[in-house]
Amino acid sequence: MPKGAERGLARCAAIAALLAIGVAHADVRTLYRWTDAQGRVQYSDKPPPASFKGEITRIEVETDSNTSAAEAPRAPRVAPDVLKDVTPDLNKARREKRAKLEEGVRQAQKKVAEAKAALEQGVEPKDDEQGVIQRRYAKAPAGKTNCRVIPEGDKKAIICPAITPNEQYYERQKSLEEGLRAAQQELDEAERAYRRGVD
Repeated sequence: MPKGAERGLARCAAIAALLAIGVAHADVRTLYRWTDAQGRVQYSDKPPPASFKGEITRIEVETDSNTSAAEAPRAPRVAPDVLKDVTPDLNKARREKRAKLEEGVRQAQKKVAEAKAALEQGVEPKDDEQGVIQRRYAKAPAGKTNCRVIPEGDKKAIICPAITPNEQYYERQKSLEEGLRAAQQELDEAERAYRRGVD
């Protein structure tokens, strides 16, 4: 083999040996472990100062198996529409609450209006809510033709039949008035709830 070829081969072998040494050196790392004066365990790639008198443990670490960090697990991908569904929409909640309170006030106002109308329309007695009584007059009332005169000593009493509401009529009126009061109270409460809800 020519000398030039031998020299080239020797040079390649030397380079390969150096690379192998470098790779082998890169695969091993030395760490030192010791316990300091405060009782804390220390780790370092350099030994403690020469003044340290405690026990020092030398650790050889193979870096090729430790430096390749395991791939962190990926978080599951969440679609944007799912995030939107679980995120509370405060403005939407306020609008819905306001609409519900407004509806409560409207319903209460409707009940008050209906109760007032029922009371106004129920003023006149029904046929079964009136009776006839004999009413006494000092003198004959105008327009009354079915009156009778009853002598009472030196004087005369004039008795005329009159139609008047009976107990059933007054019970119905009382029920209508109580209905109006209850409807008004419900309206007051609905208005207070509305003011509290929107303040």
